[in-house]
Amino acid sequence: MAPIPETKTVLEDPAKCLARSVAEVLAENPALEAVTIDQGRQTISVATIGRADVPKLTERISATVRRAQEAAAGTPCNLLAGQGDCQTCAQPLSDLEKQKITIRQDAGTTTIARVTCPTAPKFWRWRDFPLPRVVQRDVEFLEHADEINEWKAQLAAAILCGVCGLGAYSFNARPLYLLAYLAGSWFTAQEVWERLQKRAVDVHFLMLAVAAGSAAIGAWGEGAMLLFLFSFSGALEHFALGRTQREIRSLFREAPKVATVLDAQGREREIQVEQLRPGARLLIKPGAQFPVDAEIAKGETAADESTLTGEAAPVEKRIGDTVLAGTLNLWGAVETLVLRPAAESSLQKIIHLIKEAQQQKAPAQRFTDRFSTYYTYVVLGLSLVMFFVWWLGLRLAPFASTGVARSAFYHTMTLLVVASPCALVLSIPSAVLAAIAWSARHGILFRGGAAVEKLASVTTVALDKTGTLTTGELRVEKVESFPSGRETEVAQIACALERLSTHPLARAITSLRQAAGCSTG
Repeated sequence: MAPIPETKTVLEDPAKCLARSVAEVLAENPALEAVTIDQGRQTISVATIGRADVPKLTERISATVRRAQEAAAGTPCNLLAGQGDCQTCAQPLSDLEKQKITIRQDAGTTTIARVTCPTAPKFWRWRDFPLPRVVQRDVEFLEHADEINEWKAQLAAAILCGVCGLGAYSFNARPLYLLAYLAGSWFTAQEVWERLQKRAVDVHFLMLAVAAGSAAIGAWGEGAMLLFLFSFSGALEHFALGRTQREIRSLFREAPKVATVLDAQGREREIQVEQLRPGARLLIKPGAQFPVDAEIAKGETAADESTLTGEAAPVEKRIGDTVLAGTLNLWGAVETLVLRPAAESSLQKIIHLIKEAQQQKAPAQRFTDRFSTYYTYVVLGLSLVMFFVWWLGLRLAPFASTGVARSAFYHTMTLLVVASPCALVLSIPSAVLAAIAWSARHGILFRGGAAVEKLASVTTVALDKTGTLTTGELRVEKVESFPSGRETEVAQIACALERLSTHPLARAITSLRQAAGCSTG
């Protein structure tokens, strides 16, 4: 008789509604004064006063709202609707909470603010960002599948820019220059517009200004060349990241989408993996993947965890052992109890870590990014100052150039072109992305530029040989006996002993069956 599995009780914090979640963020961040949620426009607005880390605050608010929405599972928060109890918390606002926050409804928007003096809102600074979308899924990489091939359009635009630029230079055709400028600046202009909406400028803006300045002084070829280099670099960047993401997605493409659930009477039914909740009883058949992290409740088996750990050797699983999402059930039918939802499984955590690591830039690239931002402001300011120096100080014509003397605007645009940091900005990302792309083609996946640059300082490498240096498939190289001459008899005995086993060593020994004349009966 199989032993009765031990009952485990997991105590978790109760889910909090949206109002209480935002109130906690207000209490943790003194610079945050109010949060407005606009369901119609699908935006969140935050009001701050004084100095505040806005990017970090935005990320914190987004994560808080997302968790509250997931906990509510689509159920509206009654506190926000002014109906007293919240269906998530099952509690109304206490008197203490009412002394700290106020909730105001106004034409589809809800504002949660800390209690303060009536004049304080006049000094608040509001910022908007999109309302996070809650989409239940079992594989995160499917969220932005179209971004993998985004590089193709960017590469086509860069090639068109280069071809038109060469054609315009060869035939002195102004319309071809215009087409080259349009193709080369198309995607860069979109990025500049997104940054301008956030009241920020960087080297992308400077590159567009340089190209426009080149055209303004008649140096169309120089501007087209800069746009080609910049657009081509952007295409390479998206190509490298897309290729790496595609390689990683292929590791998890076969993750199960449905699971077989057993009810109290033992009847089977299939449901979507994202609908599984802790405590559900699942039937996992031999050869199937475990859809979520679970605990063995009945039966025995072995799991292939190489997709998560890289270790090819099977891991035995008995009652009470934990099985991980994405691993393979090798030979035994087992019943399992779900430990956590699909979104919190080990597989999803690994995917999330990989996505975060992919966004990490190399230290040198982070330095150039910071440098280029300040450099943009410095160059634009210096160009403006020098325009007035040449115009008012050196008495040059402001805009009209003659055959002998160039205008102050011409000198300003020349300074802008010469000060273009394209070589500095493109050098490090191009080298890092080229390394990532080359490695992906040869089966090596880097988790971002930081890992590539870190490799330069590595002096010692430790490898898990199984599955990395070796295939994990063993074979018998030689049979020896003492006294010698009985090798065939030893092989027959070993083969007979191991013929019913699935252990990797047993598979290697039973492969000698034909050579040793071992019977299968």
